[in-house]
Amino acid sequence: MMSVRFSLLLIGLVVVHTVWGRVPYPEVELPPIVQEDEIYERAIYVAPQPEGRGAACSVTLRGGMPSPEPVYLKTDSEDFYPFNDVGALEFNAGDSFQLWCPAAFNTHSQTLLTAKCVSGSTFSVDGKNFEFKDLYCKSWPGFKAVKSGATCNGGIVIRVGFEITSTRFAEQMQICFNEEEEVTRYTRHKLEPGSNYYETGVARITFQTAGFFDGKNVEKLYTQVTQQETINKDLGGDAGKYFDTASVFLARGHLGAKADFDYAPEQRATFLFINAAPQWQCFNAGNWERVEDGVRAWVSKNKMEVNCYTGVWGVTTLPNTDGVETPLYLARDANNNGLIPVPKIYFRVVIEPSTHRGIVFIGVNNPHLSLEQIKRDYIICNDVSDQVTYVNWKKTDIKAGYSYACEVADFLKTVKHLPALTAKGGLLV
Repeated sequence: MMSVRFSLLLIGLVVVHTVWGRVPYPEVELPPIVQEDEIYERAIYVAPQPEGRGAACSVTLRGGMPSPEPVYLKTDSEDFYPFNDVGALEFNAGDSFQLWCPAAFNTHSQTLLTAKCVSGSTFSVDGKNFEFKDLYCKSWPGFKAVKSGATCNGGIVIRVGFEITSTRFAEQMQICFNEEEEVTRYTRHKLEPGSNYYETGVARITFQTAGFFDGKNVEKLYTQVTQQETINKDLGGDAGKYFDTASVFLARGHLGAKADFDYAPEQRATFLFINAAPQWQCFNAGNWERVEDGVRAWVSKNKMEVNCYTGVWGVTTLPNTDGVETPLYLARDANNNGLIPVPKIYFRVVIEPSTHRGIVFIGVNNPHLSLEQIKRDYIICNDVSDQVTYVNWKKTDIKAGYSYACEVADFLKTVKHLPALTAKGGLLV
């Protein structure tokens, strides 16, 4: 099936027609006005307000949301309801939106409600008025990771989101996952002007396998006891010196970050093992977090819409008892092939489709390397990080994750499993 959006600008009126579909993202970045570009499919359109008049209803993401929170949707659409540049949902009087709670609402037995703006934070459902916060779910909406049927360079495409009906799926990100090696090549999602105003206080939940990883207890493989046992065996002993329980251990490193998504149900849906890879905690909470935070804040400050491809490349090593550099994995198959590799590097490609500008942030996922090893084996493109002003990182701190940045085309010369991304407009700095 194909998904098409035609936009016509006639005398100040915007007419949008959407056909839902399950076509994967294209392999080439295009400007958002090109109809073939699926990037534009989830672009936010907010109806213009009459001059001199604000929205009749407004609800802030921080402090204004109920719990357990429904999934908020544009009426009869697969799109999440948009939020403005400072993280507020806005409505004109009479505007409608839909709320989805698969286990029903506290106030209604239905799973899908249509609400209309009355004023302030008051909305009408079936002719009766409710405060926005009073419309909440009996339990948190479940999320799904669904195979799309499409392939990507080095894996299969998985859609993560919420299955409203059998033909209506609210997608928040896509994942390119290699089932043979049990490694995610990359995830793809959007950041937009309101992305730095994500809901706070959303509890972390247990990571889920969602039917992948061939029935393994991946949660156990990530425990500090098990990961040390696994690596100790691969290195022939003496692996304990590479760990401490405070910050030097392998964490479940998010690819699509929890804080990259504004709504609480979306944040919860990031807790999938296919959206993670083994990441040394000192790097996870160090330079990688600074990259995520810096990009998100800069995008919001400059009111930009960008696409993020976050992934991993290579397998990092530690010397075994004979001094031989040995690749690290959390598991092995029946033929002793490594599964769930500890990545060599993490990367985040950031593309602004409207200007064709882009940049790649890269972090070295091994706090036990020497600077000589990093320069020889882990720097895979020309470092342009001196042009980046919006990330407050400690680039050469090896324990925090030695980090740098590159031009997109330069990076793609080495990392081959990404789509054919382009950034002909120059660096996104």
